[in-house]
Amino acid sequence: ATGTATTIANKVVMWHSLLLLVAAACLAAADEPRGRLAAIIEPRLGSSAIRIARLEREIADIQHKIEEAEKIDPHGFIDEFSDRLTQAEKPMCEKNRVQCGQYSSQCISSLLMCDGRNDCHNGYDEQSDVCDDGPAKAGNVFTGLARWRNCAMIKDHPFSINIIAVRKAKYFGARLFLRAIVISEFHEMGHKEYQAKGYYVPGLKKLVLVPLVRKRGDAGIMCHFNHGDNKRAECVLGHQATLHVCATSFVVLQE
Repeated sequence: ATGTATTIANKVVMWHSLLLLVAAACLAAADEPRGRLAAIIEPRLGSSAIRIARLEREIADIQHKIEEAEKIDPHGFIDEFSDRLTQAEKPMCEKNRVQCGQYSSQCISSLLMCDGRNDCHNGYDEQSDVCDDGPAKAGNVFTGLARWRNCAMIKDHPFSINIIAVRKAKYFGARLFLRAIVISEFHEMGHKEYQAKGYYVPGLKKLVLVPLVRKRGDAGIMCHFNHGDNKRAECVLGHQATLHVCATSFVVLQE
């Protein structure tokens, strides 16, 4: 866009120069009959002025678009694209094992993450951005639409995950233990909520919740934060015992 603006600006300069040449021609031909000279010069001057005005408007429009584009943070898009591409590729590590960085072939157990000791050859498992609490912060509320496909004839409905407490074990940083309130807004049954407990795995960016007291209709929840940030996740709701997926949802952090 910047190159286009520069090109148009050069054209404006060219047209201004043309007007100066025309003016010089007018002075040089001052001895021509006034009516004949005006008939030749005035239409050209008018046409050139219209073109210059149009180019100036185009420059202003492009500059506005550049200013708007500068407000967009490209890093968020790049991070999400990288994470989604990694998810689409065939996993290098077995289940519940973590790859020691995008370009490493080493895999370690997720239980060894963030324990104060470098288990990856490159120290990936102890990096601050890897061991960050991520979305597991008390007060965070994630909302989405639960789309039921199995288990029960339930219409899609809004639901939310409200994290109310987080506990980090002193010598076991591989898990953050938390409590949450899960709220559903059903069309027929109205408001329903239940307390849940679970954990967050920093290395896998995975949040797991199960009902604190098992009741009919209360689902376990598993969310993967694989969109390049801690604000969005893809979740599945299902039976605790069978791990059968009943519903899916895309949740977003409410700020």
